[in-house]
Amino acid sequence: MERVLKILRFFSLSAVLFLFWILYTLDFHPQSLLLGASATTAVALVSYRIFFDQQGIKESRLVFRWDLIAVYLFFLILQNYIASFILIKQMITGTYASGVVRIKTRLSSRIGRTMLANTISLVPGTLTLWLEGSYLYVHWFDQKTRHRLKAGRMIKEPMESVLKKIFG
Repeated sequence: MERVLKILRFFSLSAVLFLFWILYTLDFHPQSLLLGASATTAVALVSYRIFFDQQGIKESRLVFRWDLIAVYLFFLILQNYIASFILIKQMITGTYASGVVRIKTRLSSRIGRTMLANTISLVPGTLTLWLEGSYLYVHWFDQKTRHRLKAGRMIKEPMESVLKKIFG
């Protein structure tokens, strides 16, 4: 049974990567599709352990909650637009004070913590510098507080709660 689950996880990872390949290239030529299938299969072979680490396998489901992933993407896009306008205003007016803050995440899986770090880096004005265990070191363009709990809430919410439901 465990072997069947591994094979299903591998093929679902390959399929998702291939779907992203198609969405990225928008090329349906047979050579492009063959190259995409080969490349995504190779990437799935190399990155399988990253997505399905041993700790996460025991707790994970075969299929993620796609409705929560859609909510996550919606919040990410919304947060990007809002942060872009705020960042532009701060740059024009010169009213910002950048700094680095260390925040703690409640996410238990490595892939969840990595997704949070990447999400923070995708939002304009923040950049994850380092991920160490459950701590993230974030450069914040407009550091509103040096208190790590308040800063953590301001930077990582609501993304962390959605990612917690998806990845654990």
